[in-house]
Amino acid sequence: MNVAFVVPRYGPEVVGGAESLVRGLAEHLAADGAGVDVLTTCARDHLSWKNVLRPGVSVERGVAVRRFPVHARDGRRHGWLHQRIQRGGRVPVEDELRWAAESVWSEELFAHLVRHRAAYDAVCFAPYLYGTTLWGVPLVSERAVLVPCLHDEPFAQLTVVRAAFEAARGFIFNAPPEAALAEKLYGLGDRPAGVVGLGFDPPPRTDPGAFRRRHGLEGPIVLYLGRKETGKNVPLLIQYVGRYRETHRAHVTLVLAGDGPVTAPRGAAGVRDLGYLEPLEKAAAYAAATVVCQPSVNESFSIVLMEAWLAGTPVLVHAGCPVTTYHTTRADGGLAFSDYYEFAEALTLLLENEARRRRLGLQGRVYVEREYAWPAVTARLRDVLRRVAAPAGGPAGPSASARATAEAASSARHA
Repeated sequence: MNVAFVVPRYGPEVVGGAESLVRGLAEHLAADGAGVDVLTTCARDHLSWKNVLRPGVSVERGVAVRRFPVHARDGRRHGWLHQRIQRGGRVPVEDELRWAAESVWSEELFAHLVRHRAAYDAVCFAPYLYGTTLWGVPLVSERAVLVPCLHDEPFAQLTVVRAAFEAARGFIFNAPPEAALAEKLYGLGDRPAGVVGLGFDPPPRTDPGAFRRRHGLEGPIVLYLGRKETGKNVPLLIQYVGRYRETHRAHVTLVLAGDGPVTAPRGAAGVRDLGYLEPLEKAAAYAAATVVCQPSVNESFSIVLMEAWLAGTPVLVHAGCPVTTYHTTRADGGLAFSDYYEFAEALTLLLENEARRRRLGLQGRVYVEREYAWPAVTARLRDVLRRVAAPAGGPAGPSASARATAEAASSARHA
């Protein structure tokens, strides 16, 4: 079986759930004997989309990675449209096309897809929000597998997004709530689909005490690990922990780890920002934490929960996120909150009861080891790909609808 993964950014230095998902699936599918290509861009960050990596082919952990340059884009127009859509405002289809066309665009990548489409049994696109997916799926629709990493957000309602879902032959989801949302929004019919998720290896051995000493941390730690963005509810978490420290006179420290523009207010007590952590240091952070908090309401899987549980650490999740509440309930590995008062009550329960923390953390670890060991995940992935694989003698070129999509994209970029 020969499979391509199309993702806008790729590599161990790239921070993002969808990117980590694709890298894990690609590497383990290749290790399982499949031929795997990754088609991606030369960009490293998702804000400037500057070409900083060299175009061409490299082999990374058994995967052939083909990088293509990103073409010039109007970032200001894209940002304006992005905010307008994010606020829930209705926009004309023409503006949807402009938003998608200015997100990330690589003519060389699209040309490679069309030219070499017959070499792949399946072409997997992730995530749904970017031009590499929205314009790429129609070009190889008869063998396109959409790995959407879907959230219930205004972008999911766009006509251009619906068109990509309608063009795809099959789907890979990260959790049942995500699959249910896609069915509700788009109606998948009888096309091949499956919940696959991401696999995890046993965590490395770490010294939590040494981590605390290195960073001068004492007492209870609430850890947030991930992109520090408003869309991830990081400002809300900073506010909640600050309020908790004041009202409960608690010596609890909020530790932030990861990249992103959000920072704690100057002079905020009880907040430590450690920035990006290397893998071993990240594993130590999970083990050193008293509780890991995932405040985001827009998650399609949440790697952070799984990594926290593998370290034996319980979690606090926002009740407004169907996926994280699904995992937390099914694992019985933590508690959920919908407002500050529930947050404070849940945090107090965890901080004051070590036995409960240990039990929840252990139950979470059992859940991850049962459901998300790599052999089980790879088997689920292969099952979907086998059902999706295009039959021999399929269409030799893009369909009329795909050509129309490409023309619409080109027109939007030059409008």
